[in-house]
Amino acid sequence: MLKNRKRKKTVFLLLTVLYILMASFFVSGILIDQNHSFHKRNIEFENKIGDIKFSGIYTNITIDDSPGSPNNWDWAKTQPWCSGSGIITDPYVIQGHTLKIYRLADGIRIINSNSSYFTIRNCNLTFDTSKLNGVLMTGIFLSNTTKGQIINNTIYDLSKGIHLNFTQDVQIVNNTIYDHPQEGILLEYSRYIDIIKNRINNTSNGISLLYSNNTLVHNNSMYSNLNGIQISNSKYNEIYENIALNNDDGIFVENSENNTIKENKLNNNFDNGLRMIFGHNNTILENEIISNTQHGIDVSNSNDNLIFGNKIQNNDNGINLYVSDYNIIFENSIDTNNNIGIFAAVGGGDSDYNLVYWNFFTGNVIHAIDATSTNYWNNTYIGNYWDNYIGVDADHNGIGDTNHSFNGGIDYLPIWDLDLPSINVISPSDNDLVGRTAPSFIVEVTDVYLEDMWYTLDVGVNNVLFTTNDTFDQTLWETIWDNIAEMNMIYIIFYANDTFGHLGSNNVSVIKSVAPIITIISPLEDTIFGAVAPNFTVEVVESNLELMWYSVDGGLTNFLFITNGSISQSLWDSLPEGGALIRFYANDSLGNLVFEQVHIFKEIP
Repeated sequence: MLKNRKRKKTVFLLLTVLYILMASFFVSGILIDQNHSFHKRNIEFENKIGDIKFSGIYTNITIDDSPGSPNNWDWAKTQPWCSGSGIITDPYVIQGHTLKIYRLADGIRIINSNSSYFTIRNCNLTFDTSKLNGVLMTGIFLSNTTKGQIINNTIYDLSKGIHLNFTQDVQIVNNTIYDHPQEGILLEYSRYIDIIKNRINNTSNGISLLYSNNTLVHNNSMYSNLNGIQISNSKYNEIYENIALNNDDGIFVENSENNTIKENKLNNNFDNGLRMIFGHNNTILENEIISNTQHGIDVSNSNDNLIFGNKIQNNDNGINLYVSDYNIIFENSIDTNNNIGIFAAVGGGDSDYNLVYWNFFTGNVIHAIDATSTNYWNNTYIGNYWDNYIGVDADHNGIGDTNHSFNGGIDYLPIWDLDLPSINVISPSDNDLVGRTAPSFIVEVTDVYLEDMWYTLDVGVNNVLFTTNDTFDQTLWETIWDNIAEMNMIYIIFYANDTFGHLGSNNVSVIKSVAPIITIISPLEDTIFGAVAPNFTVEVVESNLELMWYSVDGGLTNFLFITNGSISQSLWDSLPEGGALIRFYANDSLGNLVFEQVHIFKEIP
């Protein structure tokens, strides 16, 4: 059974407090409106497209579905660029066209469409460079519109890629958008939009949400933009699993609240990984924020935000707080930043009453500066880990016995840990005999700050992560087993590391054992026997032999034997005259099962 090292009551109480704290944040609206769960929502008409008309080249497609408009969907479906009937099982489809745009009109423009389902798919939209005095416009523009999909289009060399205005329930999926002086994707006063798997580079803002709520931004890639993602005056949005590299700011949040920014990779940006100004009650969790030129996370004039579980590494400052109060910062890995791990700055106002605990400060030039000395660096039960803490933990409760003082701040409950993870291998045991079927393993791993566990069967060439006791990987096991001789060793090493980089290991050696070998000495092949049941002599070679038996009906009826002897007379009497196939079986204690067979005849004179 896997378990953590003896945890003191304080740790359990801490978890309880954390749970209550998290619950209070969630109830207050940090997470997305559950009535419109982004992970559950799905527009059913995706992929339900009917007959597609031939693709063509156009300068503009405009649809206005307001009452009395001559360019409504009824008109559009008569055009060579539109198919479908506008219902969920047969949406209107604009697919496979090229839009070369130069006039004062957007490439595809749909406005006042609220009752029909539609899809824009596989189109190519760009500026027509052959025209003189052209004006850069937007590739796809939707206004006062619902029930749409924009899928797998390529949009480049225009002013903006995709622009939604007063629009809801639209999916923007798998588009390639680049080389626009303005936004790649812009939402204004829109809600319940899904922006998924788009690739955006060389724009002002890759994705921009302005006065837009309840939007999902998931698994997009933004490179070389001003901001990878910008969220302005918006709330209840979920931004997760995106990649923002080589932008000015990876994500920029301003005047926005109750957004969740989760599991993004915000690396190698020229300013900040994440910058927030006048942001409140936002949750920033489990992001990778590495090698940004300025700050990993820059928080300015922002209160009551939750920042936890992030990997913040190799930036100038890890987290910068400026005129920001009552933020909670916990369980972050703040490592090898080139200046300061966390900087609570002064100037124009103080940063006060921020709670900082259960973070791991390692390898920073300066771990932390509390310029106002008004922030809290531990809660009631636990503080932070500091790799330059010089105290001891005489009572082994995981908390240092003396305070940790630093530039302007004091951690009264510093985390203390110098121990390697302890690994007890319960099974298999040394010198166990093993067959070609991978055995299970049971290990007990002990460490308060356990990070990862893995094993190797080939001295580290292949490492297999695990989280619970299990069976060794069968494919890897067979590869090792097939390449060693009988009775040779298989060397198994278990590893575990903790949050501080301490590495523990333990090993066990097991012995390869092959299946039993059966040799039928008698009867010989195709020997003829009469009414008396034949004798048999077989030789079985196996050091861990478990059972031997024979059968004349393919294993449906079996007769155990311990020594050589005769086939059961009653069995022989029941056989008809003619050919008979006798199989001799043997298995071992590892579950290896083999058989050999001989064909004989029964003929009664």
